[in-house]
Amino acid sequence: MIFCILRIFPLFGLVCTLFLCSCSLVTALDKKERPARVYFLNVGQGDACLLRTPVNRYLLFDLGNHDGFIIPFLKSVGVDTLDAIFISHPDLDHYGSFLAVLKTFPVKKVYLPVGTSPNPQWLAVINALDEFQGQKETLLAGDTLLFSDGIGIHVLWPFFRTDFKGNNLSQVLRVEYANQALLLTGDIENEGEMGLLAGGQRLDAQLLKVAHHGSRTSNGLPFLSAVSPRWAIISCDSSVYGHPHPEAVADLNYIIGDSTHVLRTDRLGSLVFDITSQGVQQVTERFDL
Repeated sequence: MIFCILRIFPLFGLVCTLFLCSCSLVTALDKKERPARVYFLNVGQGDACLLRTPVNRYLLFDLGNHDGFIIPFLKSVGVDTLDAIFISHPDLDHYGSFLAVLKTFPVKKVYLPVGTSPNPQWLAVINALDEFQGQKETLLAGDTLLFSDGIGIHVLWPFFRTDFKGNNLSQVLRVEYANQALLLTGDIENEGEMGLLAGGQRLDAQLLKVAHHGSRTSNGLPFLSAVSPRWAIISCDSSVYGHPHPEAVADLNYIIGDSTHVLRTDRLGSLVFDITSQGVQQVTERFDL
């Protein structure tokens, strides 16, 4: 129909052509790829990683144990609701701020670890979740979470039946967007890493959250070789347990081949990356408060 009008009314056709071109330009701009943004929070000796999806959903992977930092930080980057919280395992430096976050922000869903702990603070978390109005779920290897804005989260570890305990029950998650991947490893140690390799899980990722704060009991060369990251982030406070250990840093440098891509929160503060189909790019803005 438009082609007929263009032939019969040249002036009107010109106007229509300009209008259609402008609409195409607006459509092209609307379809411009939006990045997923990842924040590795400087929570001292602990882990906390925030993912902002392309349509501004917020997913929090671990929460550290530093209420005085994480609450203002989340507010400062625009969080008003958390679509999900993932707790990798029940070590205090990975969940300690959970109650403060749950009290401050609406939370839609909590993904719990397989492991448990007799620590009274972990029991307080479990008690709080008894009254939690959102959804609760325990994640196991093989589970996949898909979001409408292109984010996919594949649970690689732990398996349902396992003899592993403690740190080696940490959730290991491969977060995918635009053909790029982020690997989140909790505090998994060498035994768990070998289990992942034996299970044939897909581990390659451009961006690696280094396991167990850069401990020598984790981050074995076979595992790092399978991940083959371009960037490695170590969340740590060297004054507490001496993390990261030199052996782990040396292995990371060897695998990545560029020591400037092995980054530490205790030295650099919170670290931020954008993920697009063009790759993973570090954002140089500073977010520490």
